[in-house]
Amino acid sequence: MVDACTRISAEQETPDTGTLQGDLTAILTSIAHLLETANWASVLPSIVDTAERDPAFADIHSEIQRGHAAPLREVLKRAATRGELPPDADPSTIVATLLGPLFYRRWFSREPIDDTFVREIAKRAIAAT
Repeated sequence: MVDACTRISAEQETPDTGTLQGDLTAILTSIAHLLETANWASVLPSIVDTAERDPAFADIHSEIQRGHAAPLREVLKRAATRGELPPDADPSTIVATLLGPLFYRRWFSREPIDDTFVREIAKRAIAAT
């Protein structure tokens, strides 16, 4: 089981639209699509549950989450360089602000994750920095 879970890939391309809003929207749209279509999306809650008790699964879960966050961290870094984010903006907080609503809708409220919702998440995360 551990071997099968280590093959779950959350890797994504890192877009470069020229703006933070465009980059975040592109990444979140991609993640939203994966949450609705990828096989791993239906087993991730079980991985999270198991990760609470098993260090091997905790490592797998951490790796999956790093994969989701990597493109976001890259575009946040670029945005800070361009001056679109304040120098003291915390990337970890911004990533949580961006991903939390997607995961909440997928597994808790089960509301649709549509383009309007994705754009609003990106807009609010930027405004909060």
